Amino acid sequence: MTKPIESWRDTYGPAELAQKFGLTIDQARVVISSNGPSRYGCEMGAEAFRNALKMRGARVNRGRGNVAPPKSP
Repeated sequence: MTKPIESWRDTYGPAELAQKFGLTIDQARVVISSNGPSRYGCEMGAEAFRNALKMRGARVNRGRGNVAPPKSP
């Protein structure tokens, strides 16, 4: 039997998580929904989410036309 989330202590709300990790409210809700409301789970999830956004941004900025062809031996 699990505790209802509303009764958990020491949890993040979307606004607090968003502000701490530089996320939007919607992104913070996704992190909380995916990782549960525990502070530790949300902190780990928020870091992973930010890293994924950075990797995605680097891939988008690189573009498709900027990939060098493989060098022949």
